[in-house]
Parts: sequence; structure tokens; C-alpha cells
Amino acid sequence: MTATEDAWKALQHSNDLIKVADTKAATMFAAGGVLGGILLRALPTQQLWLADWLHVGLLLISTGSVSASILFALWVFVPRLRTEASRSVLFFDNVARQYSKAVDFVPTYRTTLGDAARLEESLAAQFWATSRIAQRKFRNVTPAIWLFGIALITALLAGIVMR
Repeated sequence: MTATEDAWKALQHSNDLIKVADTKAATMFAAGGVLGGILLRALPTQQLWLADWLHVGLLLISTGSVSASILFALWVFVPRLRTEASRSVLFFDNVARQYSKAVDFVPTYRTTLGDAARLEESLAAQFWATSRIAQRKFRNVTPAIWLFGIALITALLAGIVMR
């Protein structure tokens, strides 16, 4: 296996990790929406809040946690096209910004693909950029998962206290 093939595999792996983080965030977003809807329907009218303060307090804590979880999950999907110093000709935003016409890009593309060292350099730059993207996504999806867990446990406690 050549170094270029290894570089392509590494790039594919980092792209797969981005998909994993996106899938986790989508799951947290959907589950958070369901739990949030259940929690809002479970809240009693405000006149009963003082009489049932523990139950209401737990529901409000759970609602706050699930809301924060949803925000972290949404943040995973916010696109950021600028990846600092990456100049890879394999990154769509670099290509779109630098070349307004396909005919201007084709020679650069062919030169890059025809030169193994240049291709490996572009692959390395793209791997770096996708690694940064994956890192940012995982840094946001991790608290989304923890906050959803806290919301779920607190909601269950609210259900136990109510009985």
C-alpha cells in the first residue's frame, strides 16, 4: 500500500468520525425534542407550583437540561467553512473561493493528482481540516449527551416524586 493510499484512508476515517458526531447530534436533537415536549405537557399550571414545588422543580431542571442539550446538538450542525490555514485543493470551499471557473481549476487539480508528493500534501492538509471539524463536533455532542442524560434522570425522579 502506498503512502497516498494510506492518506486517503486516514482522510476517509476522519470524514467517518464527522458522520458519527452528526448522527449522535441528530439523535440528541430528536430525543431532546420528544423529552422536551413531554416535560412541557407534564408541568402543572402555575397556581400549583408552590404546592407541588419538588415535582415542578425537578421538571424545570429537566427542561433546562434538555434545552441546553438541544442547543449543543444544534451547534454541531452549524457550518464553519474557514479552517484557518488549510489550503488543500481537496476542500470544496478553497476550490470555490480560489477558482470561479472549472477551466481555471482543472490544471491545478491535474497537477496535484499527477504529483504524489503534492497529492499527499493536499491530503494531509485536508485530513488536518477534517480532524479539526470532527474535534469541534465531538466537543459539542459530548455535553449534549450528558445533559440529555441528566434531563432524563431528573424527569424520571419527577415522575417518582409525583406518585
